[in-house]
Amino acid sequence: MKLDTEMEMLLNEIPLLHHGGLLGGDAEAGDLSFLIHELAAMGIVDGDDEPPAPGAGAGSIFPKKGDDLLASPHAFSAANHHAHMPSLFDSFPFDGADGWCSPAPASVVATPRSRCKNAWRKNAAATTTSPKKCGAAAAALTKSQSGESLAGLRGFMYHVARDQHGCRFLQQRLDDGKREVDLIFAGVSRHAAQLMVDPFGNYLMQKLLAVCDAGQRMALVLALTADAMVLVRISLNVHGTRAVQKLIESLRAEEEIRLVIKSLHPGFLELIKDPNGNHVVQKCLQSFDAEDNKPIFDAAALHCLEIGMQCHGCCVLQRCIARSRGEHREKLVVAIACNGFELAQDAYGNYVVQYVMDLKIPKANSSLAQQFEGKYIHLSMQKFSSNVVEKCLKVFKEADKANIILELLATPHLEQLLQHPYANYVIYSALQNSKGSLHSALTNAIRPHVELLRTSPYCKRIYSRALLKK
Repeated sequence: MKLDTEMEMLLNEIPLLHHGGLLGGDAEAGDLSFLIHELAAMGIVDGDDEPPAPGAGAGSIFPKKGDDLLASPHAFSAANHHAHMPSLFDSFPFDGADGWCSPAPASVVATPRSRCKNAWRKNAAATTTSPKKCGAAAAALTKSQSGESLAGLRGFMYHVARDQHGCRFLQQRLDDGKREVDLIFAGVSRHAAQLMVDPFGNYLMQKLLAVCDAGQRMALVLALTADAMVLVRISLNVHGTRAVQKLIESLRAEEEIRLVIKSLHPGFLELIKDPNGNHVVQKCLQSFDAEDNKPIFDAAALHCLEIGMQCHGCCVLQRCIARSRGEHREKLVVAIACNGFELAQDAYGNYVVQYVMDLKIPKANSSLAQQFEGKYIHLSMQKFSSNVVEKCLKVFKEADKANIILELLATPHLEQLLQHPYANYVIYSALQNSKGSLHSALTNAIRPHVELLRTSPYCKRIYSRALLKK
């Protein structure tokens, strides 16, 4: 209990010390070093921001193979931090027309510790001003002052990055030059996996990825891909998916791309079915060339039926077809065509089949025609597959179109198709896409049911004198 009380007391001092240093307090008030050392000794913060060497001891918090990232005391949860620590950048009372924070009264000051304790108690119930004022004041610092501020946060930058205002402050400092980028990178790189899924820290990581150099980017890639499932879990997170997409956009070296694709591959099915993860896969397809995406194409072809019948998966599958070339595309199209009958009847899979049909690849369309033959009536009377039959009447070769129309004409109860809520659209498409003797045979079969067409709510399109006289 005593340790918890002391810890809370130390954490409560941080905002006032930080604002004192940033916003015009004396040098002693702005020095965080004594507090950082005490927090480090209690195990609250790290005393060293430098990334550990590979294979470092228990002090390393880079994810290691076999570790449960979600179970880590540092991982994927801001609650562990925010439950005990107020914001480093929460606003403090302002007095004076210029809007700057006033230093603590001289009568209160005895030592840095006592001054902060007394000021914190005194101002605890005071009305605070908007954080925008403190943010504007911090933005007015010169570059040299910014560097000193970052150096003062050494050992505590990870916690600053998980704070709303602290994250914004660090993002602003990234614009100040290479020295500031290096300082921030040294302070947060060890915690990349945790920050990428943090509600605030993910924004810092996105910006850091855009400004870091090639060596720093490779260091992050190596850390994030050391355990394949770490990057998968980050990609499934609502905040992490954005950071991973930014990581993918920033990759340039072939080795970086290979490591990321290899790391994502074990979670491919889970990623494409997830509302967050599917965007990561699509970003890979968009950012990398066909050869780099080969593992994704192979997995998509192998699991095309399962993928195509899922709301997010059907979009990814179509994107795979669009981005693939040569043998990769052929393999995908053949796999989809072989499962065409099942996909055509699915709420999402029918869109994949129609997409393949629009490519007008003879081998694929011929395979689909063989699967559908003798089943067009069944397909026409279903909500989703009726759309596929309509597409067949538009893109198939004339011989295959004739087979569809002959199958429609062979049914003993054509009037049921005419009045059916879905099959009537197929009849209408058949009238539009037929000609010659086939068109005449179809119109002759429909004419005896003209009175039915006039009264049925589903036959308005078919009941067209111009169309029947064509």
